[in-house]
Amino acid sequence: MLKLLLNFKWYCLVTVIFFCHAQSFAQLTYNELSVQYDSPWTYKKLQLIPIRFKNIGGDTGYANKQMFNGKITSFDDAMRRRKIIVKEMSEGGADVSTLMIKNRSNENIMLMSGEMVEGGKQDRAFGETAIIPKGRRKNYVQVFCVEKGRWDNKAKSFRHAGTADAGVRKQIDVSKRQSKVWKQIDSELSEKNKKNQTSAYLKAYNDSTYFDTSYLHYFIEKMKSSDSAYAGFIAITGNRIIRADIFGGTDLCLAAYIENIKSYVHTLKPADGIPSKSKEAIKGFTDKFLKDKTTQKQYLVKNGRIYYNDGVIIQLVAYDDE
Repeated sequence: MLKLLLNFKWYCLVTVIFFCHAQSFAQLTYNELSVQYDSPWTYKKLQLIPIRFKNIGGDTGYANKQMFNGKITSFDDAMRRRKIIVKEMSEGGADVSTLMIKNRSNENIMLMSGEMVEGGKQDRAFGETAIIPKGRRKNYVQVFCVEKGRWDNKAKSFRHAGTADAGVRKQIDVSKRQSKVWKQIDSELSEKNKKNQTSAYLKAYNDSTYFDTSYLHYFIEKMKSSDSAYAGFIAITGNRIIRADIFGGTDLCLAAYIENIKSYVHTLKPADGIPSKSKEAIKGFTDKFLKDKTTQKQYLVKNGRIYYNDGVIIQLVAYDDE
C-alpha cells in the first residue's frame, strides 16, 4: 500500500512538472513576447525585427527560455555530420508524400517546413516543422515534391538543399496542397526565366546570381555579437513583410536562424527597395496574431500556421494578408 502511495505521489509530481513546463511555453502572444520595433537589424534590402520573451514575474529584461536545454541541433548540421538518416518510404509501395527519418545523434534535431532535400526519387521540401528526438526509432515526416517532372526508380542519397523562399513556404504552411506548391514553383521559374524540363525548383534556387552571400555574413555576425536569446524575427523588404517566424524557445530560434536568413534572402526580388515599412504598419501586422489566442487562431487559419511537439508550440509562422 505504501509503495502504491509513493508511486502515485511520484506520478503526480512528474505530471505537475510537465504541466508547468508545457504552460511556460504554451502561448506566443503579447503577454509573453516583446516585439522590438525600434531596434531593427537592417542590411541592404533586408530588415529583421527582433522578438524576445518577456521575463514574466521576474526582473526587468528578457528571458532566455530554452525548450531543450541546448540539446538541439539544426537539420542541416545533422545532415552534414551524418547524424541523421533520410529514406524514401517503400514499404507497401512508394509514398512520395512521406519520408522516413532516423536520428543517430545524442541531441534532438529540428527540421523546419520548407527545408529541402535533394536526391531520392524526387527532390522534396518538408511540409511541417518537427523535432526528431534522439534515438534510432523511425520518424515519418510529411513532404512536398519540388521537382514534379522527375521520378527515379532507383533512389539517390539525399542531401540537405537549403530552405525554400517565402512564396513556396507559404503554400506549404497555409495551403498544405501539392498542386499549390507546384503552381507557385512554376510561377517563380517563369519569373526568373528558369523553366526546365523537370520543373525542378532547385535549378533556380541554386543559381548564385539570385543569392547575395553578404546578407548571410552580416546577419550571422549580428547574431554573434548579441546575446542570442531571441524568440524570433519579422522579416521585411521594401514595403512588404516577408513573414514572421517565432519559436517556442530561444534554442529553437537559434537553431533555425541561418536557414531562415537564407530563405529570406532567396525571397528578395530585384524590384524590392530598402526596408521602408513603418512601425505602425508592422504593429498592425503583429496585432493580427499576437494580441490574444482567439485573434491568433482566427488569423493563422488563412495566413499562417502553428507547429507543435507533444502538444507544446515549437514554431509560429505568420504571413501578411495584404
